[in-house]
Amino acid sequence: MAKLQFPEVPLVLEQPPDPQMGDRSCTVALALAKALKRPPRQLANEILSAFPKDDPLIGRVEIAGAGYLNFFWSLDAYRVTLQQILTEGEGFGSSEIGAGEKRLFEFVSANPTGPMNVVSARAAAVGDSLVRLGKKTGFEANSEYYVNDAGKQIEMLGLSVQARIKQIQGLAAEIPEGGYHGGYVKDLAAQAIAKYPGDPVGASAREMGRWTAQRIVEKQKSALDAYGVHFDRWFYESELHESNRPEETLEKLKQAGHIYEKESALFFRTSQFGDDEDRVVITSDGRPTYFLPDIAYHLDKAERGYAKVIDLWGPDHHGHVQRMLAAMQALGFPDDFLEVLIVQQVNLLRSGQPVKMSKRTGEIVTLEELVEEVGSDATKQIFLSRRWSSHLDFDIEAAKDRSEKSPVFYVQYAHARISSIFRKAGAYQVIQDGDYKKLGAVEERDLLRALSLFPDEVEASALQMAPHRLNAYLSELATIFHKFYHECRVLNEDDAPLTRARLALCRAVQITLKEGLRLLGMSAPEQM
Repeated sequence: MAKLQFPEVPLVLEQPPDPQMGDRSCTVALALAKALKRPPRQLANEILSAFPKDDPLIGRVEIAGAGYLNFFWSLDAYRVTLQQILTEGEGFGSSEIGAGEKRLFEFVSANPTGPMNVVSARAAAVGDSLVRLGKKTGFEANSEYYVNDAGKQIEMLGLSVQARIKQIQGLAAEIPEGGYHGGYVKDLAAQAIAKYPGDPVGASAREMGRWTAQRIVEKQKSALDAYGVHFDRWFYESELHESNRPEETLEKLKQAGHIYEKESALFFRTSQFGDDEDRVVITSDGRPTYFLPDIAYHLDKAERGYAKVIDLWGPDHHGHVQRMLAAMQALGFPDDFLEVLIVQQVNLLRSGQPVKMSKRTGEIVTLEELVEEVGSDATKQIFLSRRWSSHLDFDIEAAKDRSEKSPVFYVQYAHARISSIFRKAGAYQVIQDGDYKKLGAVEERDLLRALSLFPDEVEASALQMAPHRLNAYLSELATIFHKFYHECRVLNEDDAPLTRARLALCRAVQITLKEGLRLLGMSAPEQM
């Protein structure tokens, strides 16, 4: 083999958009052309000449376009992939690219003042999938829900419940301005009367608020359980205050020279770290703003050993991002310690018509109601159909569709169809070495190629924080399988080697679909 001397450049293998362009494409010649100031196609030819001519895994290499190297795997390469899937089972696609790095994903964290809405439901689907993908790729990934059970909002919740209690008792009372009006508040008031048979209105607003918030958190946990989303830890803001963490954090910032007093309030010099203005951390009447415990909470995350924390926030928190990044810089953390993903708005529709939502007025479709009506799998599939940074239309009636038009049904049906094949086949027939040669049909090769892409898709979905990529991959794999099923008879009484080979191929697809669905938090039914 010829020995070539080239400068070091990144070696990147990509998936071509069209299978006709190969199984992988490499842009190294284009990168070298810039460094060497030479035509990329000329360099591509030199690289191609250095490849061994008898590599059993590479069918051929072609030069395309400005100097792309397109690789076409041989059937032997696909045989290796097939054997790998059958041997590793659900472990197929796993990697150690995360090298055990501790990562904490905080998501949903809806205020304990009412039911969770569809944006929270979307964040739950995205966050849960990211944790699963993180673990699959070698990260020590954990999930956490931050409960804001302190502050003025909890007192306002308590006052709202107390007003409802008076109304139930026939007394004149109004929900305070900025209070909570939903029907759930009336239900909680009735529970409070049973809890405090003496005089529930006599309890302090904070005491009533905390009791009510805990009931709401219990409902949130129940709704998330039904959705199939479970957190490693529920972290309460009150824990921070009980251990004086906000005060300790403020002292750290003072000692570092980042705090100053103005008009009896304490300000944090966030403008020195890219924020558009300095932020109040202690008001003029001595109360901490919500910003201070948020900083303390992230400091706590770091002290628990997390090298990177990823927060999923709703669109209404967009303005809070830069000040939190400023706080992390001020505390001396690396620039990439905190990453914030803004999960965009969901436009809820019913047969194409907007569904109005407002927590304040009580006109809200909750996560619990959505899952009950649509199902958790279909709900997640829609939420994961687009990147979290894109706005999303969610049509409830369309989501209830169980025909082949439904993306989640289409993928799950592929898994169920394979299960049906094996029920008909009886005992699984172990593939033999010579059987692989039978897999020569175009549909079979397309399926093998698609299976070989799974590890790359898992890794890309994890590193790019993009579970929608894996979602799209599974839809494509299901499409290719259904075509194979219609064109290639799996069970052939007159050709045992072909039957064994196709059953092995079906088993590999089944394994991959099931694991892919699991990484998205969805089920893989065996019958539909």
